[in-house]
Amino acid sequence: MVKKKKWWIMTIAPLLLVSVLFIYDANLEVYTTKAAGTLVYKNKEYYTGYETYKKFYLNGERNFEIEKLIGKTDNSKFFGFKESVWSIKGESENEVVFVKGLMIEGVYERK
Repeated sequence: MVKKKKWWIMTIAPLLLVSVLFIYDANLEVYTTKAAGTLVYKNKEYYTGYETYKKFYLNGERNFEIEKLIGKTDNSKFFGFKESVWSIKGESENEVVFVKGLMIEGVYERK
């Protein structure tokens, strides 16, 4: 009886965890990757470039903190390669961080 109960818990717990994560991922806002260096969200375009780089990096080191996950790109897959959009701590919604996998791709700014 105990082994059967343990087996059910070991089977149901991972399924429940994956289900919750899938629902969370499905409810994220979707940013569209338009062209190299452009993200689009609800008719707002975010750009990256040298000026944005100078604003958020000092001597090649980032001088900002990533706050929370706010969206994903249209290329992001749940079971696969993740492309996500994060907010910057202390900044407005006009500045976001684009992350491919586990690497920061760049900081994007709405102009």
